[in-house]
Amino acid sequence: MKLDFLFFRKSGTARARRDSVTLREPRLAGGSGARGNLPALPEPDGSLPLSTPLNPPFDRPFDPRARTRVDPRRMSPRQLAAWAHDLYLCRMLGWEEYCMAGFPAELHPHYNRTVGVLTGTLAQPDSPRNMIRVWEDKLAFTRRYFAGEAPEVHRTGKLLRLLRQLLPAAG
Repeated sequence: MKLDFLFFRKSGTARARRDSVTLREPRLAGGSGARGNLPALPEPDGSLPLSTPLNPPFDRPFDPRARTRVDPRRMSPRQLAAWAHDLYLCRMLGWEEYCMAGFPAELHPHYNRTVGVLTGTLAQPDSPRNMIRVWEDKLAFTRRYFAGEAPEVHRTGKLLRLLRQLLPAAG
């Protein structure tokens, strides 16, 4: 049963109008802004140096352990997410590993209405816990339910090794 008369008075008009429109790439108008009313950028006149010395905190290579002085045995999920973000920015973690560690479930705004209801616990994203133990449990879980050479096992093991590197040196 044809019901076109309910939605369109003239059949095919919208389709013909849509097909006749050609999409064009946006262009800047005469070196100015996109709409022509923004001022153009000034040309460099040589008065500013091309390179400026770096500020003292950034003149040495980034070390996430130096900035994150936190014990992994007393780390909150929020601190874990910040630590993982730092490692991802300095390319020590790949995207998949960052997704595993950088987005703890307790940081989700609807945790209490979903997982919290099922488990009977409320989210505590700022309460410290032993992240070494948490990731050891995750590694045992992935080894139990994934093949030995699965990428998930390698990612979890890498995150656990990086967390263990944060431990203070014994001595």
